[in-house]
Amino acid sequence: MKINWSSPTIGEEEKKAVQRVLDSGWLSQGPETKAFERELGSFVGNIKYCVVVNNGTSALIAALLANNIGPEDEVIIPAHTFIAPINAVLAVGAKPILVDADPLTWNITPDIAKKVITSKTKAILPVNVAGMPVDIYGFQDLSKKKNISLIVDAAESFGGEYNHRLIGDIHFEHTSIFSFHIAKQLSTIEGGCIFTDNEEIHDKCRMIRDHGMNGRYNFATFGLNFRITDIQSAIGREQLKKVPKALKHRAQCVALYKKYLGNQFDYQQIPDYVTKHPNLFFGILTKLFGTPENRNKLVNRLNKAGIDTRICWPYILDQQFHKTIFSGQYDVAKNLSERIITLPLSNSISFEDIKTVCNTINEVSK
Repeated sequence: MKINWSSPTIGEEEKKAVQRVLDSGWLSQGPETKAFERELGSFVGNIKYCVVVNNGTSALIAALLANNIGPEDEVIIPAHTFIAPINAVLAVGAKPILVDADPLTWNITPDIAKKVITSKTKAILPVNVAGMPVDIYGFQDLSKKKNISLIVDAAESFGGEYNHRLIGDIHFEHTSIFSFHIAKQLSTIEGGCIFTDNEEIHDKCRMIRDHGMNGRYNFATFGLNFRITDIQSAIGREQLKKVPKALKHRAQCVALYKKYLGNQFDYQQIPDYVTKHPNLFFGILTKLFGTPENRNKLVNRLNKAGIDTRICWPYILDQQFHKTIFSGQYDVAKNLSERIITLPLSNSISFEDIKTVCNTINEVSK
């Protein structure tokens, strides 16, 4: 591809950090990871506990287990999402209860979630689609009222703000997870973390990360190997310093996309409570190309021009495995999956590349 959907931004700082770890003789999870955890907490500014793990899915599983989610429990989760949170709920033996998305924000809302709460509901797991924060205060109020856990999948949200507070802030009183996958605003190639203000959840996550170990070969709870390496953490420490610049660049790119594409597409609408959208990806919803077939023709034309695009995300009930375990109809999620195209966006994409993408779309759309 001439223009990749998302390209990593690795500089000399990251290379030197990796060499520092290699020279230290300690490559597995150790002092660099501890420092990374401290620095992540300092970046957010007001967080008690941070546990770094090997990827965002591991962070989800650890957070669910630490919140005592297991067999027979129901977890409310979006039908419009990447598959990871749904699979994480299945992995702990719980039952995902799918709910549809809001057509404007693409996120689920407290009003949507409360309609499916039952006596078996143990948690709500909203996802910040494209990084845009959900209505955190609304979900906090609902979870407290119903006495259920709130775990926010903020995998795509690092650096985002809700009411002028960074996502993960202790003020929000719930468990949040992040991903540091290669496409994210902050990347450790693969990685993730859990933020919490709850000491018990923190301690359990640390044990779950290391086979449930509490002290050498003393296994106090169920756990798996979710450890990260110090090589990855060292990369993350350098990437963390670049996040403000990366978020500014992404916001400028999104503004250019909207300027060049105009009103021929629909976009994700941003509520007033979102004071900073971290823009993991930029999605457009086709309206001139009213069917999935025509949307796919546009995708194919872009790909043939060397422009990488994605459909984030295909409809859950069209997935070969998941359609065997879910039923129902989620009209907004299905509509989004049939209309969405996510365009190239990264920490390093050039403004000239943005213009090229838009010119190609405008030519095809004539």
